Amino acid sequence: MPAIERDTARFDEVRAAVLDGLSRYNDRFLPKNRERIPYALSVRDEAGQIVGGLIGEQRMDWLYVDLLWVDDSQRKQGWGSKLLAEAEAHARAEGLTHIHLSTWQFQAPDFYRAQGFREFGRLENHPAGLTNFYFVKVL
Repeated sequence: MPAIERDTARFDEVRAAVLDGLSRYNDRFLPKNRERIPYALSVRDEAGQIVGGLIGEQRMDWLYVDLLWVDDSQRKQGWGSKLLAEAEAHARAEGLTHIHLSTWQFQAPDFYRAQGFREFGRLENHPAGLTNFYFVKVL
């Protein structure tokens, strides 16, 4: 009879088996091409130093924005809006249908709302005392 084991010492083996089993199951329902295509934008100063950027990946017909950052010295100059606009233009050119991302309450939920993103969920107390917001934009 199967039994549950704490198997952290064999993490890679367990992860590979779970991923393989889940992928075989998902193949029945999802498009075969589920490749994750990396996407990156940078803002560089005159010296070539990165002072902002956006990191994401294309997953099927969506663009997931994992990270968006602008250095304090460059804030309030429109770089965040420009990065998102460039990412949106890329997504549209690739035929993607949505962009999604998450942000904490101290980061930029109002900024994303102003960029046309709609909140579709939140996790309260994640971590304790903070809220994590989830946003989507239909293209």
